[in-house]
Amino acid sequence: MNSGIRIGAALALWVLSLGIGAAQGAATVPDGGLDSVAGRIAGRNFPSTFQAWNGTENLRALPDGRVVPLPGVEAAAATTARHDLYFSDWRSLGLRLRPGLQYVVLTPEFTAESIEAARSNRARLLAANPQMLILAEIHYFSASKSYLPADSPWWKHDALNDRFESTNTEYRSSRLDFSNSAFQDKVAALCGALVRTGIFDGCMMDWWHDNDEMGADRVTLIRKIRAAAGEKAILLGNVNNTLPARTASYLNGMYMEGLGSKFFPDWHTAAVNMVWGENHLRKPAFTALEAWWQSGRTDYAAMRATTTLALVFSNGYVLFSDPNSLPTPDHLHDWYGFWDKSLGKAVGPLANPDRPDLSGAFTRKYERGEAVFNPPSNHVVMVSFPEPRMSAATGQTGRSFKVAAGDGDLFLTVSVAKK
Repeated sequence: MNSGIRIGAALALWVLSLGIGAAQGAATVPDGGLDSVAGRIAGRNFPSTFQAWNGTENLRALPDGRVVPLPGVEAAAATTARHDLYFSDWRSLGLRLRPGLQYVVLTPEFTAESIEAARSNRARLLAANPQMLILAEIHYFSASKSYLPADSPWWKHDALNDRFESTNTEYRSSRLDFSNSAFQDKVAALCGALVRTGIFDGCMMDWWHDNDEMGADRVTLIRKIRAAAGEKAILLGNVNNTLPARTASYLNGMYMEGLGSKFFPDWHTAAVNMVWGENHLRKPAFTALEAWWQSGRTDYAAMRATTTLALVFSNGYVLFSDPNSLPTPDHLHDWYGFWDKSLGKAVGPLANPDRPDLSGAFTRKYERGEAVFNPPSNHVVMVSFPEPRMSAATGQTGRSFKVAAGDGDLFLTVSVAKK
């Protein structure tokens, strides 16, 4: 939830891996228009993952297209396309300001060459994953000192900002006065300009808590952003463990960052909020649940529990990532074979967070199997099927399986599992 500098040297490597700087022909964007956004969201197979700023570290694409594990090495651009939703800095695909311009929020005018190159990079991602959504973060709450001139009246200069800066040293960001109507207009215009390039499907806003003392200002701001970006643009807010009740009619998505943290410890809150989002957000509506590991990336039970939690209570996206407290860039993560879209699409309704099955677990049926989430407060449960199934967690085939408390699993039909 920290705004500011989320990316650094990795951005340059990411852009180079996509081909910026190479000779480019006229860019085309397959399935990339805003008209197809709802289709891309509805057309996903599950599990459906997302990338928040920084990416996968344990995979590298080989020239023949195979992917091998390689811990500690930055993921190739191809691994980003494994995720169905990606949001990052507006420069992430190679977009650049016109010469002589310094502040994107003041003058969002981009070079024709960089627009063409970024559209080509977008097209590469969509060619690899036609269901992918690509969003740009826009700063309105806080930003690095390079976001505006030092003497801009839109920087906050008060005790609240002093406290924010003292606890936000990792990203060196400062608070912005988004109650200012003129600044709101600039933020909205920036989102509109980014969408009109044809590179981004919409915009992501961090720190989106419309239930705090600044909630009314966020309502005004989101109305302006929606008007500038258009009716079909995708708008995503980082709500953490809160509900955006005042702005839900303008937001398509809830980014639920930090499950497992002190401020967001409860799976039940996550489940209730995901169901709420499916029913109250602007269509096409979705949630994006991100859990932070507590004991490492190899806590596979926690990864499976997070993934199945999202599968049974939402039609959304999921991520299991590093916690923000680490000194490394936030949201880095491994790719897990458990995420390899083996279930197809949902054919059963969302589970009710307050009505588990008789075993105390929660289940949901998919085209190619069933997802089971077992809460940490429950006991070990036995899951049985009339025909053989394969456990995605163990690879074992049978008719009965155990799922530990605080874990989850995908039970695939054998005909699918053998493919």
